[in-house]
Amino acid sequence: MEEQEFRPDGHAAALAERERLGRWRMTAPNRQGTFRKRWGEARLHLYEHGLVVTDPEGLEQVHRWDATAAVLQNLVTVNGALRHSTYTLIDAHGAALTVGRGSPDLLNRHFERLGATSHTRGPGFVYERAWGPEVQKGVASAQLPTAIARLSRGETLAFGAVSLDRDGMSVGKKTESWSRIAEVYLRDGMLKADDASGRLLLIGSGINGIPNLYLLLTLAQQLQR
Repeated sequence: MEEQEFRPDGHAAALAERERLGRWRMTAPNRQGTFRKRWGEARLHLYEHGLVVTDPEGLEQVHRWDATAAVLQNLVTVNGALRHSTYTLIDAHGAALTVGRGSPDLLNRHFERLGATSHTRGPGFVYERAWGPEVQKGVASAQLPTAIARLSRGETLAFGAVSLDRDGMSVGKKTESWSRIAEVYLRDGMLKADDASGRLLLIGSGINGIPNLYLLLTLAQQLQR
């Protein structure tokens, strides 16, 4: 990842060291314009094992990937170009933080179903194409060993309206076995599954409502083998 001109200040670096976040990856500033009036010189500092969010008004949050219960994304594209992008992290205690430009497009009842007990709307950080996927990858990597162990014990893992076990994948009340599923993929903002002939077997809800999307895709790929 290319290094940006922004770097952590002493306070952010101390928070990262205290939480053992490892190597610094990049820093993203707050967007210009309307959001900047509220959050000013807010910063998102991405590290190897988590992130730090700070702003001059007192917002200070640290999220380790291995202490994050869920991450959700909402990507809005216009003519194939990314227009808005938000990421919501929910920690093990139910505190949710949304950062990025745009809206998470989630209602209070959605947050409650995801186990969130509070929600903070954070700054509209830019460079989402750089830090956003890294957040998803970090959480997926941290949760993967436990998820695999749970599947091997015969447990079912829920990702919102989508669930997986070692036998198949379900969306709502419809289930298909892994022997029939040839591909699980994202298209038009939806999660879909096809058979070997390309016939659509399952279609999920919008990806903005699927927690830990990258983990789901990684597990699906492994279970199809």
